[in-house]
Amino acid sequence: MDSWYLLFCKPRQEARAQVNLQNQGMEAFFPLLKTEKLVKGRRTFKESALFPNYLFVRLNSQQCNFSAVKNTRGISGFVSYGSSYQIVPDLLISELQKFQPNIDSQNLPSSGDLVYLSNGSFNGVQAIYQEPDGDMRSILLVNLLNQKIKMSVDNRDIKKQDKFA
Repeated sequence: MDSWYLLFCKPRQEARAQVNLQNQGMEAFFPLLKTEKLVKGRRTFKESALFPNYLFVRLNSQQCNFSAVKNTRGISGFVSYGSSYQIVPDLLISELQKFQPNIDSQNLPSSGDLVYLSNGSFNGVQAIYQEPDGDMRSILLVNLLNQKIKMSVDNRDIKKQDKFA
């Protein structure tokens, strides 16, 4: 009977282990998480393992050579409790395979776009979008008391101006 087993991989070698297991005719899987980062002022997208250093492999418990799996490049060994290897339910694996996490990117305005603030004392204040300031904040140019002031604001507090408003 085929079951999914949990493997522990060497650091950052999940993809290598997956390829080596697939070359041996085994089904292997590790879910990826897509993240958005700011590197040198530019937004970059990166895929990384959802569960770092872990990999799922489908094996037949009656016919599989478990020592060959343990000695595959990139794998440290099976996750086990006592003398038995950890079996992962098929339902969990199927849900993880369907799961495609979306990057939490709000469609941020372009530099120079007119926006409105929607937080506390600055509610409804008009500003000009400048640039992202990290993953969750942005820099805006606000006109307060006839002076242009740059301020860093949480992205959730920025409302774009509707084109037809």
